[in-house]
Amino acid sequence: MQTAHTKQKAYRRTERARDFLVLVVSASTLLGLLVLSGALGFFEGLTAVIVLCLGALAYFVGSAPPDMRDSPLALESNGEDTLKSSVRSLIHALPFPACYISDEGRIDSANQRITELFRIKQTEGALKSVIIRQPDVLAATDRVARTGASERVEFMAVDGDELWLAHLTAGPEPESVFIVFEDRTAVHRAERARADFLANASHELRTPLTALAGFIETMRGPARDDRESWDGFLEIMHKQTDRMRHLVSDLLSLSRIEFSEHRAPDTVIALGDVLSQTVIALQPLAAEKSIQLSVSGLSTDVSVTAKWDEIAQVVQNLVGNALKYSPKGGRVTVTMGTSPSMTDAAILATSQNREAVRSVLLQPRASAEAAAAWISVSDSGPGIARQHLSRLGERFYRVDESRGGDIEGTGLGLAIVKHIMARHRGGLAVASKEKEGASFGVWLPRHEAGVAAPARS
Repeated sequence: MQTAHTKQKAYRRTERARDFLVLVVSASTLLGLLVLSGALGFFEGLTAVIVLCLGALAYFVGSAPPDMRDSPLALESNGEDTLKSSVRSLIHALPFPACYISDEGRIDSANQRITELFRIKQTEGALKSVIIRQPDVLAATDRVARTGASERVEFMAVDGDELWLAHLTAGPEPESVFIVFEDRTAVHRAERARADFLANASHELRTPLTALAGFIETMRGPARDDRESWDGFLEIMHKQTDRMRHLVSDLLSLSRIEFSEHRAPDTVIALGDVLSQTVIALQPLAAEKSIQLSVSGLSTDVSVTAKWDEIAQVVQNLVGNALKYSPKGGRVTVTMGTSPSMTDAAILATSQNREAVRSVLLQPRASAEAAAAWISVSDSGPGIARQHLSRLGERFYRVDESRGGDIEGTGLGLAIVKHIMARHRGGLAVASKEKEGASFGVWLPRHEAGVAAPARS
């Protein structure tokens, strides 16, 4: 009887050792894949190793109830439970969205980040096709479960706005699969912004460069000895050079904003401070054109979660455009206010002229019921024709024929405003009536009281 008991213990130790080796090899493969791909740093890897060691220790120390601990069935059941517990601990310790798919094709373990990625609260126990909903990733899980070979699959998530990379590797159980998801959105945006910058720069710089080359050729050829004409040529060349400088500056700003558009700001600022300081800086420009620039609503204490420099750029671009298109002796009015909801703010931001035609250029991502703050900038210029309103905010789109004709600009100012407001989950709208001026309004969610004190970012 003692011999049989000894043999049973030896059998138990062998089974536990085998399962331990499978767990260690699988987890080591997963961690090695993440480190080699750059998805897992030193501290994250150290955390995963600690969790793995603790899981292995718990696996060897744990035991079945006294009356069943020597039963082969009890040993097998206890080993499976301990293995699943170790896998679950590893999944929840990872700093990335991760899950473990069983041989039945169900999500056996998943961390909180998976629910945020796929926007489904209950994931564990559900079929993988219900949660993941990415055909390429699902097909890869079948191949990995069948062959045991690791794979990587790229896919777009969240309405095609985010790029993710799925790392798949075989799990410790037959036909099981580990999946770790890596966010590649920032890299994707950087590559796209760089490509867009080069394409836009090469296209828009061609005209002033052609003009410069033509004048230089003229000054070196037919007008070599016509010094009286040189002053006129040099003045035009200076304007073209200045235009290129502004164009490159705006393109760089737009590329930088697009790169970080998916990351919401986390700093609380006083909206009135941004507005007042930016408008004060533009007063000399208004005085130069004899335009009356006024601000109202600053007495209201309004805090928003935003980036100071970017909101200042929004105000500067909108007020700068209003000053640019207003006639000498005209007026520009800047108004700030609050409303109980984003829906109300959208109306108040462009309600100065009830007869004006209104167009929403950017729908906010924030909830329509969120408390909001808004800023409106109105001018006394020639207004904008109805057919142009919906296209405002597009890159390089200008309506000079309806807004003054000979006014210079890069055509990127409103595009920059649009992307900044998108990052802040806000909205952008325009209202205009020809010969009666235009009004541009922006609105964004207010900061909830009690979270943080206003601070400059």
